[in-house]
Amino acid sequence: MTVIDLGDVRLTRVLYLDATIDPAPVGLTADEVRAVTWGAPQWADDGQVRAASCVWVISDGGRHVAVDPSGNIDEILHDQASTAAHQAAYAAAFAAAGTPIESVDTVLLSHIESIGLSAVRDGDGWRPFFPNARLSINDRAFAAFEADRPLGDLGDAFLALIDADLVDTFGDGDEVLPGVSAEWTGMHNPGHCAFHVGRSATFVGHLAVSPLHLGTGPCPPQHAEPEAAWRWLQALVTDPERIIIGPLWPSPGALRWRSGQPEPVDAR
Repeated sequence: MTVIDLGDVRLTRVLYLDATIDPAPVGLTADEVRAVTWGAPQWADDGQVRAASCVWVISDGGRHVAVDPSGNIDEILHDQASTAAHQAAYAAAFAAAGTPIESVDTVLLSHIESIGLSAVRDGDGWRPFFPNARLSINDRAFAAFEADRPLGDLGDAFLALIDADLVDTFGDGDEVLPGVSAEWTGMHNPGHCAFHVGRSATFVGHLAVSPLHLGTGPCPPQHAEPEAAWRWLQALVTDPERIIIGPLWPSPGALRWRSGQPEPVDAR
């Protein structure tokens, strides 16, 4: 577990599992991974990419907000045969971290691309995994979803939350929690945004699916606007004190960029 205290705000990473995966899903090749001199062993392993299924929680003033919870493994999390086991294991991980799933009041998404733990199967339908939480998404992401609803489970799950009146929207620059602001970025997809905890930390969403993307240059397989995404990341890493966080990054899940390479944060 990673815990980062930033004044009154606490960031807690609830880990389900770390894994090593083929680089193709993050838009890289094995040669590109090996070319990152600082990649192994922390972020990569012999051309493979290290990644995680986890949930970052922002806690402040009695509130608990889950950010991009366990995205991009829907085929595993929501498999009919095993979803109950995954749900129970994640609930146990949250309880062990001192943040029971019942205490989470908001699920905050950087964009709509997968279901993650925004919702889970409930018989033939879908329900919130965090029973007392509302879903909060960028207004452009919501508009894009309404204009072209995805087929299959992704569309069905989000539509179930919308029909249950559990979805709120925010705009570019809005505070989503005291001291935590949203920045609409686009670049990855039309509704993508990042979240800034004051000047101390930034949740980059999928502008860097892996920490390796901080060193591999523009990534056309990942982004609608790869050059713009790369410029945004380059600007972000100019501050050596800023903590940079990715929702799919391997443990410890957060870093500072110093002297041209990442410095993992201390986990506790």
